[in-house]
Amino acid sequence: MRGWLAATVALVAFATEAHPEGFHAKYAFTLTKTTLVGLLVLDVDGGSRCELIRAGADADHDGKLSVPERRALETKLASFITRPLKLGISSAPLPLTIKESKLNLHDDPSVSKSGLSVALLLEVNHPYEISPGMHFELEASTPDQSHLRVEVVQAIAAGERPEPDFVEDVPSGKKVRVRLGLLAKDEPARGARPTER
Repeated sequence: MRGWLAATVALVAFATEAHPEGFHAKYAFTLTKTTLVGLLVLDVDGGSRCELIRAGADADHDGKLSVPERRALETKLASFITRPLKLGISSAPLPLTIKESKLNLHDDPSVSKSGLSVALLLEVNHPYEISPGMHFELEASTPDQSHLRVEVVQAIAAGERPEPDFVEDVPSGKKVRVRLGLLAKDEPARGARPTER
């Protein structure tokens, strides 16, 4: 759990530093022959946009976000990630299996202009083993059409030549294809998460 929280904080911090305003998305994936683990983070800069999003979740209009209202807000922000996201292996779609999600109100549970962040932990078991030469495919977009940072790390089988990590700022809506090598068969160690840069 601690690794998941640390990775979330690091990715959100990166997004805040990398872009001055708007929505900032960073998606990091680790693949083995049979599994996919992803950490998907969306950060929203403070301002009138955040105030409107918070107000939309404030069902009783008391100016504070209760626990149920926070859950509704988390679901709404998560949908900004999941609704336009498509994942696949060589044209075969992968399910979006969300293992865990976390909302960050930036220490402000009120209807204010404070920033917002949501992080999703994705874990998928492939229906078949990945063979060398297949491709991991991703297509995603951000609410304001800003670029998103995509990182893909391959867990290579022992003794095989490492494949270079894919790290790129991708235009919103552009399809990404990453060629895969001879991946390790074992699942990532428990608690392991995609690395941040």
